Amino acid sequence: MSANWTPGRIYNVYRIAIAIVLLGLYHSDQQLLGKYMPRLFELTVFGYLALTLASSIIDYAEKLHKPSWAQPLALIIDMLVLGMVVHTNGGLEGGLAVLFLVTVAAGNILLRGRMGFLIAALATLTVMFEQFYFAIQTGEKNPFQLTEAGLLGIAFFMVSLIIQQIAGRLERSETIAARQKVAIERLEALNQQIVARMRTGVMVFDDHGRILQSNPSADSFFAATMAGATLPDALGQRHQRWRQAPHLPQPTLRVSRQSPQLTTRFARLETEHETLTLVFLEDTARVAQEAQQLNLASLGRLSATLAHEIRNPLSAISHSTELLCDTAQDDQDRHLLEIIRKHVKRVNGIISDVLDLSRRARSQAERFELAPALEELASGWYQRGVDRGRLVIVHDDEELAIRFDRSQFIQIIDNLIGNAFHHGGERCRVSVAYGLHDRTRLPWITVSDNGPGVSEEAQTHLFEPFYTTSDRGNGLGLFVCRQLCQANQATLDFEDAQPGARFVLTCAHPDRQFE
Repeated sequence: MSANWTPGRIYNVYRIAIAIVLLGLYHSDQQLLGKYMPRLFELTVFGYLALTLASSIIDYAEKLHKPSWAQPLALIIDMLVLGMVVHTNGGLEGGLAVLFLVTVAAGNILLRGRMGFLIAALATLTVMFEQFYFAIQTGEKNPFQLTEAGLLGIAFFMVSLIIQQIAGRLERSETIAARQKVAIERLEALNQQIVARMRTGVMVFDDHGRILQSNPSADSFFAATMAGATLPDALGQRHQRWRQAPHLPQPTLRVSRQSPQLTTRFARLETEHETLTLVFLEDTARVAQEAQQLNLASLGRLSATLAHEIRNPLSAISHSTELLCDTAQDDQDRHLLEIIRKHVKRVNGIISDVLDLSRRARSQAERFELAPALEELASGWYQRGVDRGRLVIVHDDEELAIRFDRSQFIQIIDNLIGNAFHHGGERCRVSVAYGLHDRTRLPWITVSDNGPGVSEEAQTHLFEPFYTTSDRGNGLGLFVCRQLCQANQATLDFEDAQPGARFVLTCAHPDRQFE
């Protein structure tokens, strides 16, 4: 029911309707009402209609102040007017006394408590007085035979009691419903805030593949507003696979080359009217970051123990080699001892790199502009003797910023440039470019060279620890670079440039706070 239709206004409409009906029956061809005292009946009903119209106008005029006694006075006037109507229609025998029941019920709804019972008492007194006065006017021998009026009075009080019980229960139910409504609104607002702030993408779609709802994280993964769109084919295929085998893991999803890899999880959402499906999209970079922290903690404990156990015999071997070199007379012996010393140094370097990896401090991501950082990095290579034509920084957007640990970012790019020069040859040219992906709006940086490239066999092992194609490397460079990227919720991938090689670093959104 609308808020404008209060019980008081509904009762006003009823009063106007009753007055109009009574006048209509009075002015009908057969004059069904008011035959006993027609003139007084007509004046009474006309006056009652005028009063109800005035009361309705005052009730709808919101600027007018309505005193607290206005409603009880209106009900008392109704009782008196109904008494006159019943009297002028021929007393209780005329059949209009039933109108008192509606007024008594309305009075107990509008006033409640003792005021409601007062209306019932007033109705009873009005009926009894009318019956007594009508008996005197008609010349009844015993005007005190008020049996019918007494029964009506009992009915009035019973109606009052029943209506007040029902109204009380309805009021308590309405109070409970109002409290529950507030609680539901709070819960809904809380759920909306939680879903909107979730880093996990959430989408709801129906059996026809139409997406009904999606949170901002899901929209950012697809670089578009997904609500109202059709479920992408890749997600649709995974959904069908999930329906056939819910317990089997789903392959990761990648919307575009620069977008992060996503894990998908589906769940049923059953409502009263339909069955929907939820899909949760989780960025694997965050999971990898958490897993990496655990791995580094375990690696730190293990590497510290191994370093202690291995470096002791290495020190003994190195010292003995030095002593043998001092006393060796044969050139072939010196050559063999030099090989031993070289490999001892290499093993010691691997141990140092593993210790550095395990002891690395937690990433402190900050927002900074790419252009100054890359120019600073290139200047370092120029100072080391690299010709400016061999290392080029391609400026696409000088104001482009990323969120990354600055020192770790420099370490990654510096390592990629060093690998390009090392494996590309003396005439290798390295190009560092960056930009913003059109769909995902994620920053990307590429390090490309025009060298011989990487063989297909080596591409599958590039980021594995201790894998190297050089007799001078330890195979930890690219592994550490990818670990650093995961610590900053970024991805590092290899692309076959033909000729040469290209490494693509895709960063998280610069406005996204890491947690």
